Amino acid sequence: MTDVSCTVSSCYYWGRGNKCEASEILVKNNLKTSPYADAGQIGQPGKARTSAETICETFRPRNES
Repeated sequence: MTDVSCTVSSCYYWGRGNKCEASEILVKNNLKTSPYADAGQIGQPGKARTSAETICETFRPRNES
């Protein structure tokens, strides 16, 4: 298995050491962004609530009780 790094701590699948713990991930083109944008420029800082606020279709919000 290949480790997938992830810094979206508000995701259900986010694990210690910034590792994605999902059994599968979905990667697809993001045609709505500029081809010149860096990943760090996409979206606003803070906690993501939807996959559209990340670059990961697998994103699922963490239940923070």
